[in-house]
Amino acid sequence: MNLERVSNEDKLDLCRKYYLGGFALLPFLWLVNVLWFFREAFVVPPYGEQALIRRYVRRSALGLSLWVLALGAWLGLFQTQRGHWGAWGDLLAFTLPLGAP
Repeated sequence: MNLERVSNEDKLDLCRKYYLGGFALLPFLWLVNVLWFFREAFVVPPYGEQALIRRYVRRSALGLSLWVLALGAWLGLFQTQRGHWGAWGDLLAFTLPLGAP
């Protein structure tokens, strides 16, 4: 998408929609928001809607960081402790690795 062809109001509206969409357990939208609107928020000359776009981009980056941190912590915990959880750990696993727990 070429943001240069879009009005500033539409940029703000799209940025806000991606920010709010990230709360629907879609952190990929936060990543897209940060990548698409970083330049609009921090590089281009100032304009009226830029302050709100900057706020949404910062919050999207924070939400994405927290999501990645939580997912990484869960993956690390699950990979190292699944064998100790017994049957409950096996129920959480999509595929069971062969070999000793």
